[in-house]
Amino acid sequence: MLRTRLRRRAARPEPGSARAEFERLENVLASLGDAVILTDEHDRITLFNQAAQELTGWSEAHVLQRPCAEVFAKTPTIGSMVEHTRLSEQSQSCGQEALAVNGRRIPVRLSCSPILGPVEEFQGTALVVHDLSYQKKLEDEARRNETLARLGGLVAGLAHEVKNPLGGIKGAAQLLARRFADQPEVGDYTGVMIREIDRLSRLVEQLLTLGAPPAPDLVPLNVHKVIREVLALMAPELSAKHIAVRLQIDPSLPDVRAEEAQLHHVFLNLIKNALEALPEHGAITLTTRMETDFHIRRRAARDAADGAGKFLRVEVADTGPGFPDADLERVFEPFFTTKPRGSGLGLAICERIVAAHGGDIHAENRPGGGAVVTVTLPLAGS
Repeated sequence: MLRTRLRRRAARPEPGSARAEFERLENVLASLGDAVILTDEHDRITLFNQAAQELTGWSEAHVLQRPCAEVFAKTPTIGSMVEHTRLSEQSQSCGQEALAVNGRRIPVRLSCSPILGPVEEFQGTALVVHDLSYQKKLEDEARRNETLARLGGLVAGLAHEVKNPLGGIKGAAQLLARRFADQPEVGDYTGVMIREIDRLSRLVEQLLTLGAPPAPDLVPLNVHKVIREVLALMAPELSAKHIAVRLQIDPSLPDVRAEEAQLHHVFLNLIKNALEALPEHGAITLTTRMETDFHIRRRAARDAADGAGKFLRVEVADTGPGFPDADLERVFEPFFTTKPRGSGLGLAICERIVAAHGGDIHAENRPGGGAVVTVTLPLAGS
């Protein structure tokens, strides 16, 4: 549960006094879900509430008494709004802006209002930053689900017509291979045919899963058991490239609510992707922990009937080149791929499966290099 850190005073102020009212205002601002930043008449930051610290990752001590334009230098719109509000003493707003913090770009809505004294003298500004990340994610998911629903209807109708001819072609190729077993070049040609037919068959199956994934049979499941099984399955490929696997897991963590086969598919796909991105002697790190992210917890409070949603976090990190910055927002789009022979369906299917489990998946680049994909799943008892 998110606990607001309230300022402690040496002595309790008298009720109704100016100091008591000021502390009450500070506590109210500290408890708000939106980031609130107050500045003085010189645009210096005088208050940076808890939500602002959670959103930016900066402590209040780091920003107090610094010019707002300097603190938010990578988002010049904020400095301009505060300055314009000071000069005009009129409220300003911005429907959507990308807040740049620590290498991330967070969609936000901004509003800035003047703070006026008893005789209407200008005393500073109040900047409110509303995080739109969750709203944007829901909108993106809605658009993607609409597209996938149409795709699912199309694929379901065509799958039968496509798979039957593929089966006939594969059978004919296998017969040819046996008929001309004494001619190696024929075997080479039929081998190519069979491999490509199998690839097309897998693609049809992926399209069916993407368009209309089966509803998961949710039961309490030990996620560490699934991870170890996937690593055992991938051991020959990992060993062939001399990839080190580091486990930073906590076996005492509670079970998640999931279907084993579908979760197996997700982690197998993520580890395969990491393996393909790595050069020889690279490393893959798998980490499990309780989810403490502010936005995940806030979403859980909205979605859960009792507001008590709890989540477990699994990170799959690698030491490869990472995702190109321009591609980060598209990695879960169907058919988007940077691989020469990739279908662009692997991560899209993973997202569909995780969403069906009531969880979340996102990708980012690590500050020290490499990429990390994070899967968040609800606990069995939440």
